Amino acid sequence: MNSKPTVLIAGITGILGSKIALTILEKGVMNVKGLIRSHNISDKKQQQLDDLKAKGVVFVEGDLFDQQSLTEACREVEIIVSAIKGSSSHETNLYREDIVLSGQLNLLEAAINNNVKKFVPSDYSVDYFKLDLGDNYNLDFRIKFAELLKQSGLEYTFILNGAFTEVQLSPFAKLFDFEVGTFSYWGDGEQPCDFTTYDDTAKYIAEAIADPQMVNSALKVAGDILTMKQLLATFEEVKGKKLVEKRLGSVDDLKAWIAKTKQKAFCPLEYIPEQYHYTMVSGKGKLDELDNARYPQIKPTTVKQFVSQGNF
Repeated sequence: MNSKPTVLIAGITGILGSKIALTILEKGVMNVKGLIRSHNISDKKQQQLDDLKAKGVVFVEGDLFDQQSLTEACREVEIIVSAIKGSSSHETNLYREDIVLSGQLNLLEAAINNNVKKFVPSDYSVDYFKLDLGDNYNLDFRIKFAELLKQSGLEYTFILNGAFTEVQLSPFAKLFDFEVGTFSYWGDGEQPCDFTTYDDTAKYIAEAIADPQMVNSALKVAGDILTMKQLLATFEEVKGKKLVEKRLGSVDDLKAWIAKTKQKAFCPLEYIPEQYHYTMVSGKGKLDELDNARYPQIKPTTVKQFVSQGNF
């Protein structure tokens, strides 16, 4: 008889979802099921599925908008880890409300109907519990879902890891522009900000879902804490090249820019990067009282280490 609990991962083919699956399997204390849709699977995606299957993932078909399929997928599942967001990569990061909110609610309903024990929502962000609705287009969906999850009766764990290191170093964040040799930010550059890699976030998730004490609470972790000025200095030290530092304005100026841009924007992507930046440089989304020490076996990657490894 297999006594290992089973974890169902929604969004398993995403950047983070696949890492979560592999990290859980490496621990060897849980089985992993992956929720996938059967149609429109590209050759690249099929190869990814084959690789995950070879590692031990069992796939179940299901659609976030087909309640019956979700009910079937949740059978004999103890924990659900959601890593859905509705965007294809960290280069876009425009989340879809129908997926992040409505889709997760459908998954939550299926979990309740199957007596699933714990639900980990797709958060993996700054501390959105300190934000107001409207501060961040994507995180608004998480704020709304979190309140409904709390009322569901299921155990839950929120995973808050600040900003993904990979995202902040990508063109999406608009910090580094190597074509013109600049580093741009708002604020005074002195506000500490939280950074965590995808790999380390997956490790913390794997530990948290196996931790019987991590129930109905938020796990707050960070791989590194740097100000914008320190982020620039770290890059320059590792790469041995100088960038022109550009301060675009105060935090209040940024807030005003976002409000003005929202009024005329055709797409939220026109201001979402700046909304994430606001949660960081204002300190409003800063993680308080980090829980890194709860899992001392995890030695998270600092930004300096990440850049030194040639990832950027």
